[in-house]
Amino acid sequence: MTLEEKISVLESLSKIAPVNASAEDEDNLIPYFLPLRSFSKLADEKVFLVTGGRGAGKSELFKVLTSEGGLNHLLSEADRKRHTKLKQPIFLVGYQSLGKESQRFPVRTVFDRYAKVRKEEQFTSIWGGLLCSVLLNHFSGDKEFEQIAETFLGMEQMEVLRNHSSTPEKWLPWMNCNLEKWEVFLDHCDSYFNKNEITVFITYDELDRVCSVYKDLFLYIRNLLNFWFAHNNRWVNLKAKIFLRSDLYNSKVLHFVDSSKMRAYHLELQWDSLSLYRLLVKRLANSGNPAAVEYLQSIPGLLADKRQGELGYFPNDSEEALKQFIEKLIGKYMGKNPKKGSSFSWVPNHIQDANGEVAPRPFLKCFVFAAEDQVAHRSEVESLEDDRLLYPPRLQGALTKVSNDRVNELIEDEYDWLEVLSEKLEGQSMLMERSEFLKFLTLDNWPEGERETLPGTTPEELLEALEKLGIFIETIDGRMNAPEIYLHGFGLKRRGGIKRPRG
Repeated sequence: MTLEEKISVLESLSKIAPVNASAEDEDNLIPYFLPLRSFSKLADEKVFLVTGGRGAGKSELFKVLTSEGGLNHLLSEADRKRHTKLKQPIFLVGYQSLGKESQRFPVRTVFDRYAKVRKEEQFTSIWGGLLCSVLLNHFSGDKEFEQIAETFLGMEQMEVLRNHSSTPEKWLPWMNCNLEKWEVFLDHCDSYFNKNEITVFITYDELDRVCSVYKDLFLYIRNLLNFWFAHNNRWVNLKAKIFLRSDLYNSKVLHFVDSSKMRAYHLELQWDSLSLYRLLVKRLANSGNPAAVEYLQSIPGLLADKRQGELGYFPNDSEEALKQFIEKLIGKYMGKNPKKGSSFSWVPNHIQDANGEVAPRPFLKCFVFAAEDQVAHRSEVESLEDDRLLYPPRLQGALTKVSNDRVNELIEDEYDWLEVLSEKLEGQSMLMERSEFLKFLTLDNWPEGERETLPGTTPEELLEALEKLGIFIETIDGRMNAPEIYLHGFGLKRRGGIKRPRG
């Protein structure tokens, strides 16, 4: 390869993941999307809960499902044959706080106001009202459907629910007083969908943004899960897909009554090393750069022979081919000999959180930042032997940026209470005695007005939340430790940590 060809592929590699966005651009989503084998579970009508950590791909999966023909993008030909009864699947947004559909739903301050009442039946009516509104809007103009709605809801209530879904004060009193009527309406909706061979899926995402007070989140989430758990077997053609952060689902505060029975209804998004590298290959292959495609096709068995429609180029499930790709990209080892570690295992090992999980977004960003840095050092590229593109120290240096990016992302998007903790911990060393670490979690460290956003009321509860998030872990000898993915972002120090390359 010429130097210019190498630079061209590196530039494509530097653009395979958005640096500042939490989810993908909708225009690029499908060719950049890698359907995992486990995603076929979403074709099962019984499965209504999808959980995963931040950056695990929940929002991307949500967007694919709610796009035109979304389910087909997740299923292999064999899967489609197994799920032939899913005729005309329709995916509708039941709640979203930031996307294009968000204006149809109440804003956070409205949900905050109703949370203060704390009546379980009211939360049922809120979710029920939003469900009715979604259906009324989608099937507007369908005479048979509207006749069903008029019979059980009445014309006046139909119009209110259809046109004022974001202002529950206009419809919630009626929903509270007419539980049986709207329940029967939804029963008849299910029958209507069955008659017309339609399966309607109501999708929910960004539930962590429903309200601003942490403990109030669980009032809404618990009721939504209970609502669909109760109706999952009652309705045949009206179903749900709820996307939820793992730490919220696993929280003791949730107290989901039937959570022990959820295995058959639950998909946990998990990524292994092979899936992550396949995602990397797929994104590079579909970057629109012929030089990148040629680079990948030079490795036997790495890419499928033909493009697969909208999904574009597709990586094969070959560990050997993936290892050859990384060896070609970086070299077999992160140094001159095996002492520095295998290149193939290095990134997953250093990007994993305290729970041993690796999210696609920070994994991809490690290569994005490394490629950006490498392009800025052209002379170094020229000196790399054969078709190698990345000097290992550039990848090592990228880890610091990924860690900073990860922590900043958490603070800005969802966990603003971590900013105070980050400021308090800066300059501290790991490992740290548990008793010493708990001092940093004393509630007095946070301004009084911010304490209601904390995921706990004691240092021990905050520590539990941090452990569930995979940010910190307690060692066997009772000390606290942080994985590399969070170490630098929190300004922590540890002997033997990764150093950035010079220059």
